[in-house]
Amino acid sequence: MYNLLKGKKGIIFGALDSKSIAWKVAERAHEEGAKFVLTNAPVALRLGTISELAEKTGSIVIPADATSMMDLEELVDRAVEALGGKIDFVLHSIGMSVNVRRGNHYTLQDYNFTKTGW
Repeated sequence: MYNLLKGKKGIIFGALDSKSIAWKVAERAHEEGAKFVLTNAPVALRLGTISELAEKTGSIVIPADATSMMDLEELVDRAVEALGGKIDFVLHSIGMSVNVRRGNHYTLQDYNFTKTGW
């Protein structure tokens, strides 16, 4: 590897399992020297295997619902603390909404869930 990300610190959203784009990016970012925290919605953390990725990359997992400003603020605060005071990058790879899981085509999605919860 080339250490292209040596010294860079970030937050990676959306790694669910080894088939996730975020998972593959996290593996490669780690290989290139990046340090990061991993995050996903609490329900996704129960469904996936993100703890395996965290162990492999020496990362911590911080649950956060991306539709909750309070969760996002806490995520950033905890990430800054865990990473030593700065964030250089954020990877957004949240790929599936509740509506997609319900089988609703993306053009028919109802974003009311952002107000009412899961």
